Amino acid sequence: MPTIKNNNFIGHVDLKGVYLTDLSYKGKKVLFDRSQIRLGDSMKIRGGMHVCAPNFSDDKILNELNSHGFGRNLTWKVLDCGEDFLDLGLRGVGTYEKVDFEISYKLEEDGLRTRLLIKNKGTSPVPVAPAFHPYFRTSFDELVISDLVIDKEALPSSIFVGRKNLSFRTKDFEIAILACENVGVYTLWSDFLDEYICLEPTYNGKSFADEDKTPFVLEPGKDFGQSFLIRVREN
Repeated sequence: MPTIKNNNFIGHVDLKGVYLTDLSYKGKKVLFDRSQIRLGDSMKIRGGMHVCAPNFSDDKILNELNSHGFGRNLTWKVLDCGEDFLDLGLRGVGTYEKVDFEISYKLEEDGLRTRLLIKNKGTSPVPVAPAFHPYFRTSFDELVISDLVIDKEALPSSIFVGRKNLSFRTKDFEIAILACENVGVYTLWSDFLDEYICLEPTYNGKSFADEDKTPFVLEPGKDFGQSFLIRVREN
C-alpha cells in the first residue's frame, strides 16, 4: 500500500478503490481510519476517503452503476509517484469503457490537494457528477461548521449545502475544504456507528438520482476536472 508523507502529514492509499485509508497531521488523525464496522448482521466499510465516480449516490439515469459508481471498487494503476504525491489511473467500464479516470493526491505543508480528471476518449457523450467521500474524525458535539447549524437528527438522511468552500472545527483542528474545480454542493452525513462525520465535496449532489438536478455531460474528446484542497491547522 503506497505511502505519501511530508514534514506534517502521512497517509496511505489502497490501490483498490484509491482509498486514502488514513491521514494524520503531526501524529493526530484528521480522518477516521478506514475500518470494518458492524451494522446489524453485516460489516460496513467506514473511514478514510474514497472517490465517488462517475456518479455520486444512486444511478437513475443509466440504471447500470452502483451507488457512488465503480471508481471505489476497482483497482487503479500507479501512473507516477513521489514521497509526497501519488498519481493513479483507471479505464472505465460499461458505458464508460472508453473513458479514462485519473486521481492525484498531493500533500502540501498545510493540507492535501486532490484532483480527479475524467477524459472521454470515446465517440459518445457520458454523464458525470463525481464527488469525494472523506470521513473526518470527530464526534458531533466537537464539530462546529462556520455559518451553519446542523440538525443531528437529519444527518443519517444527509444534509446538502450549496457552496464552494466549507470550513469547520474539530477537537484538534481547524479544517477548510477549498474548491478549485467543479465543487458546488457539500453532503453532510453520518450513521454515528463511530466518531466520524462525512463532509463531502460533490459536483452538485445526487444529480444521477434527483430529477431537479442534472449531471455534467462530458462530450467526446473533452475532459472534466474536479479538485479541492483540504487545509488543516491545529487549534
